[in-house]
Amino acid sequence: MKCPTCGRNQTRSTEQNKRYWKILSLLALIEIKGIRYDSESWHEYFKFKFLGADDIKLPNGKVLVRVKSTTNLDVGEFAEYMTQVEVWCNDHNVYLEE
Repeated sequence: MKCPTCGRNQTRSTEQNKRYWKILSLLALIEIKGIRYDSESWHEYFKFKFLGADDIKLPNGKVLVRVKSTTNLDVGEFAEYMTQVEVWCNDHNVYLEE
């Protein structure tokens, strides 16, 4: 969806964001091999898995891996990202309430 004023793609909706964090909070309740991960850990995991990361060379010669952000995804891109997260949940027998 484009902003009627400036023509930019609109970022994810509030409803999309609420659903996403609901999924992450549900994932935080389950144990995987005896360990629970908080919603922030799941957020970082899925961003890296589905959006990837960029290597940034620092002045000291080291390389920093920066995971791409979901912040600027538009409504359609975020819907695609959410679908990937939901498919992952389904493939790992994590069933979400509607």
